[in-house]
Order: sequence, then C-alpha cells, then structure tokens
Amino acid sequence: VAGSGRHETLVCDGGSVSVSGMTNTVDITGHCAKVTVSGVQNKVTVESADDIEASGMKNAVTYQSGSPQVNKSGLDNSVDEG
Repeated sequence: VAGSGRHETLVCDGGSVSVSGMTNTVDITGHCAKVTVSGVQNKVTVESADDIEASGMKNAVTYQSGSPQVNKSGLDNSVDEG
C-alpha cells in the first residue's frame, strides 16, 4: 500500500505487507510473516505478525496478538499491542 490518505483493508495469509507514504490507514486481518511501515503518520492495525518494522516519522502500528519481533527507527514511531 503506497500513497497518501488511503484507507485499505487487507487479508494477510502468511505473506508480507509494506505500507509507505503519508497518513494512510491500513487494517490487516490474518497472520503476516512481516509488516513494514515507512513514511509519515501512517496508522496500521494487524491481527498478528512474526516481524514488524517501523521507520520514518510518527507511524503507529498496533498488533492484536502474538509476540512479534519489533524493529523501530526514525522519529516517534510506535509499535504496541492493542
């Protein structure tokens, strides 16, 4: 998912999802091997993932279950269980 101001709902079946751009809202159902979020002020909710990477500025990633490996870089990014 790339662009600006988009709202997407995706189904992940063990694959990878990449979100980039600005102010996108993405809801991901199912389990992902990897979720990568970059850009500015993106909001991503994922059911579960093995690996979550957040870079850029003010991105917010919320996972609903599991214990993913988390890698954060950039400014003011958050990855939290919710």
